[in-house]
Amino acid sequence: MGSSSRVGIMSAIPPPVPLRLAEVPEDLICSICMSVPTDPTITPCQHVFCGHCIYRALNASNLCPIDREPCQIHQLQTLAGCTRRIWTGIQVKCGNHDSGCGWTGGIGDYEGHARTTCVHANVTERSERRIHELEQEKTRLMDRLQTSESARISVETQLADAKAKNQELKKYEVQYLLLKSLNDLKEVESKRLFNGQYDFGRHDVVRLAQLISKHLEDKPSEIDRNKIYDCIRGCYNDLDRGYSDNPAHYYMDMRMLLATCLASTWFSNRQRDSLIRWYSEKF
Repeated sequence: MGSSSRVGIMSAIPPPVPLRLAEVPEDLICSICMSVPTDPTITPCQHVFCGHCIYRALNASNLCPIDREPCQIHQLQTLAGCTRRIWTGIQVKCGNHDSGCGWTGGIGDYEGHARTTCVHANVTERSERRIHELEQEKTRLMDRLQTSESARISVETQLADAKAKNQELKKYEVQYLLLKSLNDLKEVESKRLFNGQYDFGRHDVVRLAQLISKHLEDKPSEIDRNKIYDCIRGCYNDLDRGYSDNPAHYYMDMRMLLATCLASTWFSNRQRDSLIRWYSEKF
């Protein structure tokens, strides 16, 4: 407890009244308030004062009020030993005896009586004591509130991180589903363009051109380029012979097919030479 709080609370208690003042040693009477101390405190120069009186005096000047010897608050001590036993033997009555309190007892028990059981205690002292208790409770509650607030912020931060990670996970899930759908579509499209059979004829030129353009530089390993080349050569021969039942736009379709073949990496150098010659002869 700080010195200011100590002074505020202690000074609110009315001083006890010795039952036999003449029997009280003069050295055990506070020379500041001239009362018998309820919290006797002794200086290094062996002078006894009320705790709140000497605290107040030393806050004003670091000198003993009696002999003016240097004295610091941290040098003060509570009464002990034989002197304390003499002090505890002092019999007093309540400082509120004029208000009707009939309590008497040892001075060591007086402070407890005045603070807790005296029904005639000073209202101001009770109020100050209650204010002090409420301030302590407020401090405890503020500490708990701060701890709870820190925990709440931590939980909210963790929740926000979890939400952000969940959103990121959903984004990747959507991307995965889109990619899977695209791959499924590519697989369907690839099966439509190439069913494992090398049966590309006059009526399949567009499909053959689409198959090659779809994999210009990465021919699927399962497709035999020599068999594809044979299909292209058969289609070219049909164009060269000029059959009357060739499909409509056959000329343009073959031009597109040969151009696609030349743009790809599917064929050997010898096969490319043939493709270049066919394209040059017809287009």
